[in-house]
Amino acid sequence: MDRSCFLVVMLVLSPLAAWAQTSDFEYPTLWDPSTIVSSSVDYADGDAKLKGYLAYSNATSGPRPVVIIYPDWDGISNYERFRANLFASMGYAGFVADVYSQAVQQGPSIPAANRSALMMPFRSNSSYYRPRLLAALNTVRTLDIAQKDKIFAIGYCFGGGGVFELARAWPNTPGLLGVGGYHPGPLVSAGPKMQAGSPLRVYAFSGAEDPGITGDSVVAWKDEMRAANVTWGYYNYGATVHGFTLLESPVWTGNKNVSNGYNAAADHASWWALRGILLEVFQLTNTSNAYTSAGGAYDYQTGMAGTKLMSA
Repeated sequence: MDRSCFLVVMLVLSPLAAWAQTSDFEYPTLWDPSTIVSSSVDYADGDAKLKGYLAYSNATSGPRPVVIIYPDWDGISNYERFRANLFASMGYAGFVADVYSQAVQQGPSIPAANRSALMMPFRSNSSYYRPRLLAALNTVRTLDIAQKDKIFAIGYCFGGGGVFELARAWPNTPGLLGVGGYHPGPLVSAGPKMQAGSPLRVYAFSGAEDPGITGDSVVAWKDEMRAANVTWGYYNYGATVHGFTLLESPVWTGNKNVSNGYNAAADHASWWALRGILLEVFQLTNTSNAYTSAGGAYDYQTGMAGTKLMSA
């Protein structure tokens, strides 16, 4: 499917359009299905009726840290549910936020032009986007399964840029400890910037060959983080383009005319980096000595198996 997000807005004749699919990709089941509990969660942002996806494991009991996932430009699909289930298998609760509302049939069947029309009102107006992002955070805090003071947010593409907008909404972000944007778009905001004194940790995971990420935008993003004096990280993966975590995408072979594609090394490295960040942020491991401390009590998944997750 064509999931190059904001890149297709600029590159209408993207070579990816030739292999666009209308059906959702079937992701591998990398967990014991009998242990994963999933459900939809109805919530709202003003008059907009929203429906998120919640997953957690019954292998552990009681409230646990939550990872919120903000979707890319085709909204909620099997990709975001797959990531939520992975977090659930690691002992967290995974919650996929709804940005477009229940009025939109979401997923890969949405034509690129329609995705642009749905996405751009949010991307172009942070005062419109941020309340929608905050609605998911506030909803998660009402869930019995959630540790309300241990929440981390990640996003992909459109959602990757969205989590930076969420972080910029601090201090109106109770319970949020940090964010991570994967192949984010955009890095910078026309709205209010990150506020000085924010305790949030902010991370970006990007491809060095992503044509949608300009050098100027990277400099501006880093300068914004430095000015706010937050804890931040910019992970820049070589020989990697946009959408490098999308398993259904063809593997990128270095063709400069192709704007996005899967990269197993970058996918694996960024996933392991996030897992380490979560253990530290949620205080599930003794970070005073990362070399000798044991893994966190929650992150008990020691390996994954699957076609693209284990091979190029």
